[in-house]
Amino acid sequence: MAGTKKKGTWKKKTTRKAARRKTPTRQARSGFTRFEQDLPPNLRDFSRRVRVGLSRLERDVGKAQARTRRQAVRLLREASHALGRFEAKGERRWRKLANPARHEARRLLRRLEGALATPKRARARAS
Repeated sequence: MAGTKKKGTWKKKTTRKAARRKTPTRQARSGFTRFEQDLPPNLRDFSRRVRVGLSRLERDVGKAQARTRRQAVRLLREASHALGRFEAKGERRWRKLANPARHEARRLLRRLEGALATPKRARARAS
């Protein structure tokens, strides 16, 4: 047994490959892909998602403090009006929405979901 070597104790000899840096076009493309995944494929799903969020926000408004309550009511009103506008335009226009309108819809959903998210701990103010 004097001449035997231990198996599996050698080091790997392959070099580590550098990660590819994302170019601005690649980042923009991935951002648009995320954006496309973020928006529901049709108006009915978008309406359902917004309505669920609105009803949940209405329930939570009663528990909030006065300042937060005012912000939530304003957001609720804006979201409700925007949903009415989207529904008035119809399903056909939903698929053909121009970029600014799609960004507005995404922004509305994010604001609504942000308002519904559990509140984070407030930072201590520097006096």
